[in-house]
Amino acid sequence: MKDIFIVGVGMGNINTLTIEGKNYIDKAEVLIGAKRMVKAVNAGNKPFFHSFDGNEIVNFIQSSNYQNYVVLMSGDTGFYSGTASLLPMLKEYEVKVIPGITTVSYFCSKIKFSWEDACLLSLHGREENIVLAVRQHIKTFALTDGRIDMMCRKLTQAGLGFVQVYVGENLSYENERIIKGTAVEFQNSDFAPLSAVFIVNPDYETQYHIGIPDDEFIRGMVPMTKSEIRAIILSKLKLKEDSILYDIGAGTGSVSIEMAFLAKKGRVYAIEQKEEAIQLIKKNQDKFQIDNLRVIPGTAPEVMEKLEKPDMAFIGGSKGNMEDIIQSLLNKNPGIRLVISAIALETLTEVLRLMKEFEFEEVDVVQAAISKTKEAGSYHMLMGQNPVFIISGRGKTS
Repeated sequence: MKDIFIVGVGMGNINTLTIEGKNYIDKAEVLIGAKRMVKAVNAGNKPFFHSFDGNEIVNFIQSSNYQNYVVLMSGDTGFYSGTASLLPMLKEYEVKVIPGITTVSYFCSKIKFSWEDACLLSLHGREENIVLAVRQHIKTFALTDGRIDMMCRKLTQAGLGFVQVYVGENLSYENERIIKGTAVEFQNSDFAPLSAVFIVNPDYETQYHIGIPDDEFIRGMVPMTKSEIRAIILSKLKLKEDSILYDIGAGTGSVSIEMAFLAKKGRVYAIEQKEEAIQLIKKNQDKFQIDNLRVIPGTAPEVMEKLEKPDMAFIGGSKGNMEDIIQSLLNKNPGIRLVISAIALETLTEVLRLMKEFEFEEVDVVQAAISKTKEAGSYHMLMGQNPVFIISGRGKTS
């Protein structure tokens, strides 16, 4: 039986390797990993295989005659590491995982910050809503690919140019550099590809309320789902932090924006046909600096074909394609959570018929008739909005 050890090598400098990790490396017959990591730890000139591709690593282990392998992983094996994807591929072997020192641990020791209350992200080959993270946390740490100037421009455009940004370049190496400045100061600076950032925002938001006030959105002449109705829709969607959502017939994008705020680790696809509305969605996206929102021009269900599988969807407008849209959503995810708004009784009737035909479960109908005060001299009068039906349900899962 071949013995396989996955070792976290820390920052890359041999001095950040744990004693346990070094012991397994010393005993290994062959080392596997990226070139810079193998070079850093291979003082004894052991046989090696340069690769960080899981399939290549497994093929090498299967085809070679060594009995003791060490696979090197940068940083810690449990922090944005290839270990998670490699382990299932090695299930036929006995594998031991030896953790290493994380970049966040090393970096925070250098700048003398604790990090138990920090939001931890990776912008290295990943999409993350850094603006939202910085808005909502006093501390944010992120691994990067060096494009810190772009990140700082986004923060500045979102009104967060004042936040303190610590940049750690080439951490643990001889050319290590740690500098401090604001997002404004760093938005035109160049940094090394091996860089990490630690951002401090003393004015972070301590809470988020569902139902952004209507007058905070750029409106134009496109109909918009009002604040109170939006709040009901969001509650019926039952979305999670990492949900994938469609907003079909997105209008000004008010529902899309609120979805994106709540599904901060997920993605929102705003599907809209009208050019004026598409431009409004983009303007509102820029205003609120939402990174996890994608605007999809065109008509549903045609433009949904190449989109990733949704967990939930909201239909605010169907252009007469309600049945085809629902069928397409169910094809993508039979257990999808679906919420639909309707003003006309005919739309309500059609939706209920379709939910019955498609055997939806947990079907619920709410009628919301919102009235809001309006000043008339020294008096306040209630002005009624159009009643709205909100229909929700879940696709049949068995």
